[in-house]
Amino acid sequence: MTGGRSVTWLEWTGAGGISIPLLFLAYHALRRTKSAMEMCLTVYLHVRTEREQRATMIAMAAALPEGGAAARFEEGQPAWLFYKHSEPDQRAITSQEAA
Repeated sequence: MTGGRSVTWLEWTGAGGISIPLLFLAYHALRRTKSAMEMCLTVYLHVRTEREQRATMIAMAAALPEGGAAARFEEGQPAWLFYKHSEPDQRAITSQEAA
């Protein structure tokens, strides 16, 4: 016991000795971790969206009736190029760079 006297938060944390710097260090470490997690989540969502978009574009190219080429425009500029061979065993090709 403390002899009837209450313990203040400064005494509880060690009178600002080593505990307060550790609390600040932990706070900044948590902020950095949060920032890194947000960055990883943003990259993951971007990659996932791009994969889904590419899968959609491949499906659109595969849906061309008898082969041929088509382009998709975004904001007035060609953004995707689709190409499907007229032979049934060939893969449909999509390219964002060729557009």
